[in-house]
Amino acid sequence: MGLDGRTERRENLDIYSIEEGYVSRVKIEPWGYGRSIYIDHPNGITTVYAHLNDFYPELEAWVRARQYEAESWKIDLTVPAGLFPVKRKQFIAYSGNTGGSMGPHLHFEMRNTQSEVVLNPLKHGFHISDKTPPDILRLAVYDRNISTYEQTPRYIPLVKTAGGYTAQDVVVQSNRISFGFTSYDRYTGSTNQNGIYGAALFVNNEEQCRFTMDSIHYSHTRYLNAHIDYKTKLGGGPYIQHLSLLPGHHHHIYSGGDGILKLQDNAWQDVKIIVYDPVGNQSVVRFKVRGSAASSTQKKMGEPVFHPNVLNIFENENVRFYLPEKALYDSFQFKYNVLSTPTGLVHQLHNGTVPVHEFFNVQIRDVSFPKPEKVVMHYYFGTRKKYAPTSYKDGWYKASFRELGNFKLIYDTLSPVISTVSNTPSRLSFTITDNAEDLTNFRATLNGQWILVSFDKGKNFVYKKDDRCKKGLNTLEIYVEDMAGNASSRTFTFNH
Repeated sequence: MGLDGRTERRENLDIYSIEEGYVSRVKIEPWGYGRSIYIDHPNGITTVYAHLNDFYPELEAWVRARQYEAESWKIDLTVPAGLFPVKRKQFIAYSGNTGGSMGPHLHFEMRNTQSEVVLNPLKHGFHISDKTPPDILRLAVYDRNISTYEQTPRYIPLVKTAGGYTAQDVVVQSNRISFGFTSYDRYTGSTNQNGIYGAALFVNNEEQCRFTMDSIHYSHTRYLNAHIDYKTKLGGGPYIQHLSLLPGHHHHIYSGGDGILKLQDNAWQDVKIIVYDPVGNQSVVRFKVRGSAASSTQKKMGEPVFHPNVLNIFENENVRFYLPEKALYDSFQFKYNVLSTPTGLVHQLHNGTVPVHEFFNVQIRDVSFPKPEKVVMHYYFGTRKKYAPTSYKDGWYKASFRELGNFKLIYDTLSPVISTVSNTPSRLSFTITDNAEDLTNFRATLNGQWILVSFDKGKNFVYKKDDRCKKGLNTLEIYVEDMAGNASSRTFTFNH
């Protein structure tokens, strides 16, 4: 969604505004973009600077005052127009590693101010030296008579030549196929693997479909799960981008057709795939393909087939859920199983290799828990896990998720654990852990006054000492509550 700029593997480098304008928004959150600044410019463009540390002094003081007014570290502020004007190349913040960042860097975006559609900066005045065409690492073929989630792609070896790439002729046992590929773009003088700008598919010199990564709204970014081979990636494989539309992919970075080739029996077709970057460098793959009679698939009796663009329902005496019409990208044969474990029943609602676009409610029946308000629902698949609070009615517990996989109920009576406070001349720090991980309520006071405690990435609780920390003896009180309503509190005294 933008450009990631290196910051020499360190934090607190100076960040400057690219052009004159005014600060229109400031957002601070434990994940996502961490600490970020939005600047509106006179030409109708908004620039975004993310994963920052402290803002420039005047803005930092104003934001801090708003946090104290709201008694909330996490905050999303609309800044009055003109309150903080900025000039071109004005210092606005220090670089950092806040939010969902995995290492020090600056994330930079350009957006249409009115629509908030994110624009590709490389098409709007950022002329980075680039004479290097994209690298194409692999080519994949899919039988589109079968769900993309119920097959392993067939890889076609590529040979790089002076004129691009060639592949061996492809013979498939299907009359409907599509292609995918792995490709990265590089800038001159850099080995970084960056996202490509677009790709196009031609058959017998006629364009079949094209996608372009040019302008995308954040509400559409989850469609990335339909644009890639999600199952292959989740299984530890490479990123493969589809050069075709899945039937439930409703955000059209694509133009032209759906990219699915309808092959005539034993007739050779000339195929050309072009992968290109924003400044016109391109790589081309050429090969021939021939199909045969449609492949047959054997469905297991008794297992329902879920389809995109319709309501899909599953229910039995102990579990039930339905997937909204736009929840799925492709069809698949749904599988259910139930496991008995020492900690209770686990309901296997298919598995997490099938992505889900929208939230859906999972309901599990259990009448054995003495206090329904203490029950949370636990989801896991592979290394992924999530917890959600439940609502209860007539023996059924309900929670909302956006993944398929394993679900179980947990009776949670364990309170969060507050660690010992670490005290330095400039800050206090501590950690809070909980068996269900997510905390719903946190408050810290110093000598009876609320204090601003950050919790970047949801685990590092830090209070930078300010005028509420007095000389001599201070009393810190911490209160925290988890999603099941279990609470903990601790009181510490320290000298400053």
